[in-house]
Amino acid sequence: MPTQTVNPSPALTDPATAQALFNAEALAELQHEVAHLRTAVEVLQRQNAELVTIRQAFEAERRRYREMIESSPDGYVLTTLGGIIIEANRVAAALLGVRQDFLTSKALLLFAEDESRAQLDAMLAQWHDAEQAQHSWRQPLVRGQIQLRVYRGAPFPAEYTISPTRDEHDRIVGLRWTLRDLSESARTEQALRERDYHYRTLFENAGDAIFIHNLTGRFLEVNRVACEFLGYSREELLRLTPTDVTAPELVAKVPVIIAQLQHEDHIFFEMTLQRRNGTRLPMELNSRIIEYAGGPAVLSIARDITERKRGEEALARWAMQLALLSDVGRQIAAILGVQQVLERAAQLVHDNFGYHHVALFIVDRAHGELEMKAIAGEFVNLFPPNHRVPLKQGMVGWVSEHGRRLLADDVSHEAHYVNFYPDLIPTRSELSVPIRIGDQTVGVLDVQSPAVNAFDENDVKVMETLADQIAIAMANAQLYEEAQEARKVTGKLNPNRVR
Repeated sequence: MPTQTVNPSPALTDPATAQALFNAEALAELQHEVAHLRTAVEVLQRQNAELVTIRQAFEAERRRYREMIESSPDGYVLTTLGGIIIEANRVAAALLGVRQDFLTSKALLLFAEDESRAQLDAMLAQWHDAEQAQHSWRQPLVRGQIQLRVYRGAPFPAEYTISPTRDEHDRIVGLRWTLRDLSESARTEQALRERDYHYRTLFENAGDAIFIHNLTGRFLEVNRVACEFLGYSREELLRLTPTDVTAPELVAKVPVIIAQLQHEDHIFFEMTLQRRNGTRLPMELNSRIIEYAGGPAVLSIARDITERKRGEEALARWAMQLALLSDVGRQIAAILGVQQVLERAAQLVHDNFGYHHVALFIVDRAHGELEMKAIAGEFVNLFPPNHRVPLKQGMVGWVSEHGRRLLADDVSHEAHYVNFYPDLIPTRSELSVPIRIGDQTVGVLDVQSPAVNAFDENDVKVMETLADQIAIAMANAQLYEEAQEARKVTGKLNPNRVR
């Protein structure tokens, strides 16, 4: 069979054309490779960015880990299973008495007290065999105490906690130790106990009552003085609220005061408390909001102001007595008859000062007696007209003889007291004051009360001043009467001279 000859295309046999085709194919292939490389570069850039992000996150996490370790109040040590220190924080270095970098690569046994080294060896041996630890000792934490030693220094008791570090295959590869100086802890606990003792001593021995209650009103703590003031035991008082120990008419003020305290630093106020037996106790309170037992509470320091109130009342009474004294003196000074002076004085003293019984006696030395010339009060109808008392009998008799006042706060203890009508007169206290003209006692002002301790120093001062005013009024009245009598005599002797 004859061979057929194929003639090549003239374009392919042209060198220039062939070169052009080759260049085009090479360029296309190069462009493809460039595109492929560009894609690979983009992938690498993304991977690199991810690696940078991961590294930054890792570094940030490592910094946080270091900050956490360095800020720990306890010593932190990372060791191999053989007890070689890999890493330690500043607290651990301070506990062991060395620089932080000194600890790296040192054996922890170096810092164990002699008698504790066997104990530490035994612990390390238990952790050393990772496989054994994996299958038979899965405790995440081991706690205990051991005697450590400051490097080339004194030993100290330490509390330790051990936890394992694991690799990606969950194999134990190291140990984390936290160390706490128990001697420091003991000192701290002792300091806290001493502080608590001093606090309790001050709290319990304060001169004022101290109350602490929460904002809902339940007492949280009270001191001894508070219990004594109110008559409750501590246990009883802690079951009560401020409203339970407040005078009933003032209970509505308690929530108002608590609300006020939440807007002000502290407040002073007066409050009347009610004791267990029902008696009242005026108090001055200094209250403020504090933190107590994890929440807001009211601390109140309360001072008994009973004596101050009595002093204020006595001062007000004294001022009133002075005003009344001036008025009584003015009124009796205008009376010109002795008998009228005495009667008016007795009635004014009773009406203005509220004494239970008032009597005025005049000394009759010729008969050795005191004559009751005026009486006012509750015993008016008990005494007969012109009632007389021997000069040496009773308190009025003693005063007339000695010219000095006599006060019996409790007549049952007064030797000079005499009750002429014991079944009818309930006198428990008596005050007798001399009425003196010049050096001579001319009478006695006597006041009585059915209450013990009814008269105080103010009453004594008022009655003594009144006695002086009565003496002056009596002297003036006597002079007037004598002048009138002289005038009458003169008129009888010379009627032409009397107009």
